[in-house]
Amino acid sequence: MGDGLVALLVMILFIASAALFAWRGSRVRAGDEQGLPAELRGAEIAFAEMTFRSHRRRLVARLDRAYRTSDGLQLVELKTRARDAVYMSDVIELSVQRIAVEDEAGEQVSGEAWVVVQNSQSGTRRPHKVRLLGIGEIMAMSERYSDVVRGKVGRPNPSRSLSQCAQCSHRARCSATFEDRG
Repeated sequence: MGDGLVALLVMILFIASAALFAWRGSRVRAGDEQGLPAELRGAEIAFAEMTFRSHRRRLVARLDRAYRTSDGLQLVELKTRARDAVYMSDVIELSVQRIAVEDEAGEQVSGEAWVVVQNSQSGTRRPHKVRLLGIGEIMAMSERYSDVVRGKVGRPNPSRSLSQCAQCSHRARCSATFEDRG
């Protein structure tokens, strides 16, 4: 084989590799946007899979995605579930993320966020818009949690949900109440 033919083959392989890489990259980006609301499609991802800390409020949050829009950052939480449902714990999680991101990054975060629920059986995704809780509400919850952990609360109230009670690390403190509900 001559040098010219080898160079031509190397060039063809390089072009084919570049085309394959570009095609796979576009498929990954399309997969990331699957299930996003129309207003976030094509928006710049400002942060992905990052941990933020609010030192002054003693809060830590790991966010899935934050998109940069004209209204500031828009948070998105990705959940895989059998039911297409949003829970209060999702709203609390996103609200803590909002506080931590604003405090650490110094950027304005929207008071509304999105929970994108992916069905665990079908793989379909559906976005749900949620209104975030204010700083006062989150700090009151944080204080209440600290009181429970330190034993300042004689008998904490059980959750409205039996499944949440069953998963709670403080269940032993509520065992009589939990047993009564089961």
